[in-house]
Amino acid sequence: MWKTDTVGVEEEFLLVDPEGGPLAKSSAMLSWLRANVKVTEPARFKPELQPVQIEAVSAVHTEMAALGADLTAMRGELAAAGRACGASVLPVGTAPRTWDPEPDDHADGRHASIHDRFREMMRVYTACGMHVHVGVGEPDLAVGVLNHLRPWLPTLIAVGANSPFHNGRDSGYSSWRVAEQARFPGAGLPPFARSADDYDDRVATLVDCGVLLDEHMSFWLARPSDAYPTVEVRAADTAATIDDALLQAVLARGLVHSALTKLAVGAEGPRFDEQVGAAAVWSAARHGLTGPAIDPIGEARVPASHMLDGLIAWIADELEESGDVPLLRRLLSTLNRRGTGAARQRLAARSGFGDLVEAFGLPGPALTPHRPHRGSDAAHDHAECDGAAVPRAASAIRNV
Repeated sequence: MWKTDTVGVEEEFLLVDPEGGPLAKSSAMLSWLRANVKVTEPARFKPELQPVQIEAVSAVHTEMAALGADLTAMRGELAAAGRACGASVLPVGTAPRTWDPEPDDHADGRHASIHDRFREMMRVYTACGMHVHVGVGEPDLAVGVLNHLRPWLPTLIAVGANSPFHNGRDSGYSSWRVAEQARFPGAGLPPFARSADDYDDRVATLVDCGVLLDEHMSFWLARPSDAYPTVEVRAADTAATIDDALLQAVLARGLVHSALTKLAVGAEGPRFDEQVGAAAVWSAARHGLTGPAIDPIGEARVPASHMLDGLIAWIADELEESGDVPLLRRLLSTLNRRGTGAARQRLAARSGFGDLVEAFGLPGPALTPHRPHRGSDAAHDHAECDGAAVPRAASAIRNV
């Protein structure tokens, strides 16, 4: 049963060879997982848009400690499947190296229809995101929450940026995934909607225009989930570590709770210029936490740390109520000390993408990416299976 204090996470992972080249191993790994991992949730592991990707779905939790334990277990299970099938499971937002798929590499069914609709834009698309679900069961309430989330979604992008590489090069972006998604219709900030019916009408119009396959598809950074009674926050790249994932979950749940508090007293979400909102999304994808951000309401260029401070102040009461303050203090301290996933990827890849795969490949502990198992055990298992510092958000840490 989803309630407003519940949280769940979907994580998309990339499957790669030792040098970061994508491998079409999803089907083999899913078969191995079905045969070797006993889970109670039938959809714990799922295929994604590309055969070089795999998705893991957590259970529903109310406590962040339980969510962290669940994510750790899932990543360990995926790592075992990867070793058995000759792939490293990489928690990054985009592939370090180019993937040139064979014509028959793509899946059948709905995924095949998506490929047909978007053609070359989708052919080598390997973007992996983290989706945080927070329980909101009433449709009009969920849309009201979205309106309050909109100005803060670029900040979640900046905090969760973990995709600096594209086509074997440094893209210059902290989140190339968000930049790549911007090419698709139904991307960026969700539209401001007056009600669930208004929101549904906007989606239906895009479907009727032929730019979305169906009402279940959009690339918006947050949306009412079509599968669960939740608001689904989709701003962050796949998290490099469990701590990165928990940081997104804490912030997303706090924002949803804050929105519900404001809606309860009749406060609508703020309106702002859509082009400024799009600019804020671009700036967050480009610079992450190391450069300027855009305040979409103030229509001003500000330090990214200023926006993060503002977000935390915005949800401070909700953090106190949920008991997440000590955890958030620790997570922010870690972020300030070690930087975003994008900064850490750049540091790990200075000597080549092979080092990036070793440093980031699953499994990993909560704080430090772990080197995947290699050598004779990996070969045996395969035979059985057919940078940069973040400006300190000092006031945010002090005031939480």
